[in-house]
Amino acid sequence: MIDATAFYDPVLPWSGRAEELRKQKAGVALVSELGRNYDTYHEELSRRLVALGRPRPEDYKTIQPYLEAWAKVQAVVRAEDLLRLARDVAAGRGPLQPSERPPLVDQDDRLMHVEVAEKLSKAELATETSP
Repeated sequence: MIDATAFYDPVLPWSGRAEELRKQKAGVALVSELGRNYDTYHEELSRRLVALGRPRPEDYKTIQPYLEAWAKVQAVVRAEDLLRLARDVAAGRGPLQPSERPPLVDQDDRLMHVEVAEKLSKAELATETSP
C-alpha cells in the first residue's frame, strides 16, 4: 500500500466520506474510498475548479489574495493527481509516477477525466511518431 499522508492535507478539497476518513487519518480506507469512487470525486473536483475559475491579476489589488486564489486552484489539481493514484491502487496497478499521467485541464478550465486524458495522450503520441 502507498503512504497515505499526502491525502491528509487539510487544504485538499475532499468531501463526504473521503473528508471523514481524512480527518480520521484512516489512510487505507481513504485511498480505497477515493480509488473506488474516482468518477464521483473527479466530477466534484472538476466542478470545483470551474467554480474557482482562473485567477486574473487584474481582479486583485494586492499579490497575497491573488496567490491564495491560485493556491486553491493548485489544491484541486493536486487532489486530482492523488485521486488518480488512489484509482490505480484500487485497480491493483502500481501507482504511476506523476509525470507519466499528469492531470490536464481543458479550455473551459475543467479537469479532464483520466481516461479522456489517456486517449488524448495516445493520439498525440501517434501523431508525433507518424512520418
